[in-house]
Amino acid sequence: MPEIHPYDYTVDNRNQFEKLGHPGKFFKSVTCTSGTTVFTGSNFGAGGIIIPAGSSGSIELSGGGTIPLTAFSGSANAGTAIIELSVNSVTVNSGTVYVLLRNQLIR
Repeated sequence: MPEIHPYDYTVDNRNQFEKLGHPGKFFKSVTCTSGTTVFTGSNFGAGGIIIPAGSSGSIELSGGGTIPLTAFSGSANAGTAIIELSVNSVTVNSGTVYVLLRNQLIR
């Protein structure tokens, strides 16, 4: 009997990700360039952020508290490291910040 893998199924009219699920820890990126972006509603589930060097603004955490982006953007890994935080909103004064939405099925 041939071995069957979860991704071997044929796809009908639905997207493979809708049918089989998102395999990674994060499934969507939201680019924040200026102003405030709130991560509720259709943006719910922000659990990671990438902050390139030179970015300024702040992150409001879902349980409360605010952290300036400069606390992270000056690090040696600025722009390449995913910082895992439960994000309520991001305010960008300068630069570009990438917020990653978590796949709620993967812990």
